[in-house]
Amino acid sequence: MRGYDKISLNHGILLDLPFTEATGAITHDRAKPHHIAALTNAPTWDEIALSGLGVLSLDGVNQYLQVPAADTQDLDFTGDFTLATWVYPVYLVTSMVIMCRNGTDACGWCMYLYDNPVLGTLLSFRTNQAGDHTECYAAGFPDSVWQLIGFSRDSAGQTAICYKDGQALTTVFNGIPLLDPIACVATKKLLIGVQDGEAINLYKGKMWRPRAWNRNLSAAEWKELFDMERHFFGV
Repeated sequence: MRGYDKISLNHGILLDLPFTEATGAITHDRAKPHHIAALTNAPTWDEIALSGLGVLSLDGVNQYLQVPAADTQDLDFTGDFTLATWVYPVYLVTSMVIMCRNGTDACGWCMYLYDNPVLGTLLSFRTNQAGDHTECYAAGFPDSVWQLIGFSRDSAGQTAICYKDGQALTTVFNGIPLLDPIACVATKKLLIGVQDGEAINLYKGKMWRPRAWNRNLSAAEWKELFDMERHFFGV
């Protein structure tokens, strides 16, 4: 898709799931790797009434998406990378994974929502380092509202910035830099809506277009992304 590749925002994109099928048990990646994600336990195909945009609804019980470990080594990030997606979360449980390719405190990375009783609703980003992890988070991700969320990670500074609706948020680190994740190689799946092991931290709510880049998207690019897509959701 030459037109797709020429869009500057798509430079370095390795995952792009726009959920265009609207039916069936798999969904296709528009980015060059062309991953195929399996819809596990039949997430519901849905649409935004305002725009007719196709989205997926996950029940927070046993529904999620998965791409085999052998097919996702290109997402085994250890340097700069960016994760983004639109979500409409329903906080059924305390912690809900958005997407991950990781073994907790072993390898890889994870992005998840966390309803903290003191700090409120947080978006957290974790990198794992063979027996430990480093982590950062930002606050302000309300229940039952469409929002564009994600992180841009800078390996040179061992840091990351959280974004919501095209704006950088105050990002809090747990006292140490955000270290490079240890590579998982071919041992871990890409999971959307569930934690490694496929049994806990299931996501409840709607989601559209999970994406990942092998580079650190700039603040201007985050704003462009939001401005291009906000009309689908009336925000």
